[in-house]
Amino acid sequence: MSHSAFLQLDPRQYGLADAHADDVALLNRVLGETLCEQGLDNLRVAARHLLTARGAASAALGRDPDDTHGLLRAYTLFFQLLNTAEQVQIVRANREQRATADADSVRDTVQGAVLELRRRGLSAADMQSLLDRSDICPVLTAHPTEARRRAVLDKLHAVARLLAARSRECHWPDPDAPLSRQAPGEEDLRRTLTALWQTEEVRHAALTVDDEVRNALYFFEHTILRVVPWLHEDMRSALRDAWPDEEFDIPPFLRYRSWVGGDRDGNPNVTPEVTWRTAIAHRETMLRLYEEQVAVVRRDLSVSARVAPPSRSLLRSLEEDRAAIGPVPLPPSAPAEPYVAKLSYIAARLQAAREHLEEVRALGPRSESWPSHGTGYVHGADFEADLRLVERSLSAGNGQRLARGGALADLIVQVRTFGLHLAALDVRQHSGEHELAVEELLAAAGALPARRRYRELKESDRVRVLTREILSPRPLAPAEWSAAPRGCAVIDAVRTVRAIHRSMSPRAVTHYVVSMTHRLSHVLEALLLAREAGLARWADTEAGGRRLESDIDIVPLIETIEDLRNADALLAAMFANRAYRAQLDARGRAQEVMLGYSDSSKDGGYLAANWSLHDTQARIAATCRRQRVDLRVFHGRGGTVGRGGGRSNRAIASQPPGAFDGAIRFTEQGEVIAFRYGLPAIAHLHLEQIVSASLLAAAPARRRREEPVWQQTMADLASASRSAYRSLVYEDPDFWSFYTQATPIAHISRLPIASRPVFRPDRGIVGLNDLRAIPWVFAWVQSRYVLPGWFGIGSGLAACIEADSDGLERLRAMYRRWPFFQMVVDNAQLELLRAHMPTAALYAARVRPTELGERFHALIEHEYDLTCALVLKVTEQKSLVAPEQVVRRFADLRNPVVAPLNRMQVALMDRWDREGSVAAPGDPWHGALLLSIAGIAAAMQSTG
Repeated sequence: MSHSAFLQLDPRQYGLADAHADDVALLNRVLGETLCEQGLDNLRVAARHLLTARGAASAALGRDPDDTHGLLRAYTLFFQLLNTAEQVQIVRANREQRATADADSVRDTVQGAVLELRRRGLSAADMQSLLDRSDICPVLTAHPTEARRRAVLDKLHAVARLLAARSRECHWPDPDAPLSRQAPGEEDLRRTLTALWQTEEVRHAALTVDDEVRNALYFFEHTILRVVPWLHEDMRSALRDAWPDEEFDIPPFLRYRSWVGGDRDGNPNVTPEVTWRTAIAHRETMLRLYEEQVAVVRRDLSVSARVAPPSRSLLRSLEEDRAAIGPVPLPPSAPAEPYVAKLSYIAARLQAAREHLEEVRALGPRSESWPSHGTGYVHGADFEADLRLVERSLSAGNGQRLARGGALADLIVQVRTFGLHLAALDVRQHSGEHELAVEELLAAAGALPARRRYRELKESDRVRVLTREILSPRPLAPAEWSAAPRGCAVIDAVRTVRAIHRSMSPRAVTHYVVSMTHRLSHVLEALLLAREAGLARWADTEAGGRRLESDIDIVPLIETIEDLRNADALLAAMFANRAYRAQLDARGRAQEVMLGYSDSSKDGGYLAANWSLHDTQARIAATCRRQRVDLRVFHGRGGTVGRGGGRSNRAIASQPPGAFDGAIRFTEQGEVIAFRYGLPAIAHLHLEQIVSASLLAAAPARRRREEPVWQQTMADLASASRSAYRSLVYEDPDFWSFYTQATPIAHISRLPIASRPVFRPDRGIVGLNDLRAIPWVFAWVQSRYVLPGWFGIGSGLAACIEADSDGLERLRAMYRRWPFFQMVVDNAQLELLRAHMPTAALYAARVRPTELGERFHALIEHEYDLTCALVLKVTEQKSLVAPEQVVRRFADLRNPVVAPLNRMQVALMDRWDREGSVAAPGDPWHGALLLSIAGIAAAMQSTG
């Protein structure tokens, strides 16, 4: 161990792979040297002192907040570097596995999945059918779970590239670099770490929604747009290997959507103008990137007409371009290089589309008329048609390799996947806001019973009024009418969607999500608002009747345990309603249903929520089959296990039989986005696992059964678990006092990491019901209880084992043979491993009165010990996550090093409470406390 290292830490003692251990040792040493160069060797000494627990954290705080701030920053940076080394090791291990394994034995890959399907007996026609119905849709969200600044992430990605280059994990040397820079060295690493140290970790001001949009666009531009063509090439190669004599059409099986800039639920900062700007930013980014890619393709296709004559169709298109567009800048070689000429006209059409977008931007969303698109592309299909023309002409002239690979093929995949809109933007709003807006609309139109308010009506009367008004072609609002501010914001948001459709593209916003959908009227309210804005409208048919035309899908979001139980009844009521049946027919008899993992877990605990969600999927799938409706489940998963996180591929594989036919959506949130999409190789690995799991889960195969006795056992487990959870969290009147003192929730609410408030608008820290699910989990992670990811499991397992002499053996059989139960238990093991009761006891000791903290800590610790013991019995393991030794080693390395951060955070919270401080901007002690939150988030690789 180098004397100059930041911490006296030998990574090899934890059993890390050699290359990984070398990376950690290098980063530890260079960080220590960087601190010395900055004149901060005292921080290194203090960090080592805290690590060996030779001094109390309160003493380490001293009297100078700047020293405390520096020590916290050093620890935080160390963990960020540790996480980066872990990312590089994941890529390294994955590549080593592929290099040493047989092609047909590599797991979780597109190639492995396709070959497995061939072994199952799928024909080429079966495979084409599977591809045609595959629609995998990750959705980026802006939930407040990313505690790091964009500038910090950029530099950490640079560290990853340097580590990868050292172990030949990326393309090196760079042919454009001078010879003196052909190999990455420690000097590059020192330079990057110096920049990291001199970059502020915590933002001084909260993110705006526009900031969040730019952050999301960063991942699209730098990672996602590059990785999607990579996956298509994987698919082409796998299909060629499995069916060498067949031709396949590979559709865009992977598409993206975004909530960033459209998610209005509880975020007053997402105004209609913000949604409008977001749609423009998406289209503008996509057009700019296409122009850059077209320039690359144009350089590639310097094909001479004398050597390889183009097709007549291509030549004819050039004549049409000249007539429609007029002269464009062409290189001198263009007359002899028809593809260069064609791509120059394509570039001109893209430029015209950007100019049209500037006119649209200037008019704003309230415009009544929109400029003509002129010669610019209107839809991605028009752009694709031109590229396909080039592809066919090249193929006809013996240029198949140029047509079906390289930059042109990648561009075609991008256009088919992202269109001109990049990622469809979802708009989400809370059902309560719709009630207010609809009440104003109906009152203004005189559509309510005399002297009655809409919210006073029974559900049956609400449904009757809403159905009547949706079926009526007349507008509700008088031309001169204006709603109150809250209602106006709801109505203007829907009208803005209509403006985006008319001025840009209907593909730019396709789904409207209704949060907290409790009943049929909540769905009909959204449909009525869509009809009022012109997103849904009645049209005459040739037969003399009327049909509904609709430009948007209405998506109910089912979140609470009670609503999950009633979800199939809700769908049945929707499908039976005349007005909603018209909407269903207008949208191709397809229905998307979003399931909320975060709020259901907060409501009923981890085990009860997971079973409710699984059971709900089976029931709503059966309802849709009976009504001949195509179902797509939208999984609202969070980043942590307590909010539905975990490995997405295992979640896909564990869905109930009949609930998945190839179409799926799921959220990607917060720091999960930075981890999964920060490096292209990690993004490729993540997406390949999802695609392979989706193919295998959706393919025709032997029907997998879920034993009825297992289902009943799960229901019993969930019930006992939920009782234990709610007795602690909701039924004990002193719990809220314990929670607010034993976690840093009060300070998390002031951490400037997102535009969305931690609490519901106009509410403070008054109770659990007002607290969002994300900070609920965030605070438990900080205090090392990690309670939302495991609490109640032990009670559930104990009840099952005690109630039946065969209970333990049945649970073991369920774990061995039922993917769903195995996933639930294994995810809980990860959270149990991350929890640390001795550290959590430090937080409980802060609680006043003392006996309150002691009582709750004893309750939680008892459940923790019970859960660990029974999980090991059920899994028949000797230690938690025993099959995942790499995960275990990562945790063993982190645990001793994060303890000093926790001790410092507790000391800072105590100081804050003792001195009665008020969080004022620029307060140095509070800044240190906020930094401790960011540091523990980095150490735990999790916020909420």
